[in-house]
Amino acid sequence: MSMNKRNIILAIGLLIVLSVGAYFLYKHPSSVLAKCPDDYGTDDAGSAEYLAATDKWTNDFFDAHPDANMTDWSHARYQFWVDNHCTAALERYEQAKAGKADPEMMKRVDGIIRDVITNPTP
Repeated sequence: MSMNKRNIILAIGLLIVLSVGAYFLYKHPSSVLAKCPDDYGTDDAGSAEYLAATDKWTNDFFDAHPDANMTDWSHARYQFWVDNHCTAALERYEQAKAGKADPEMMKRVDGIIRDVITNPTP
């Protein structure tokens, strides 16, 4: 095989790999770029970064699934935790589901959910 043919084959292979990667990033941006909740810092900057990432993930989800509801969002977020091995988040979820979560934390979560439901953003 001549050097030109080999270079062309390598260029085509590289183009295919880059195209597949770009397609995956376009179709699933949050699943590639987001982190588990416990990967963020616990200071104000980490909390702000986590909230911004969650907001982006949520926007990406509803852009990709315009007819989805909050239950669909919840299932997708849970699946994100499973797919990304977010064991601490999954453990907290199971504790909350079993009624064993910290009551103060659940009170704060419940308040946030109620606030979002009663004061949705446009």
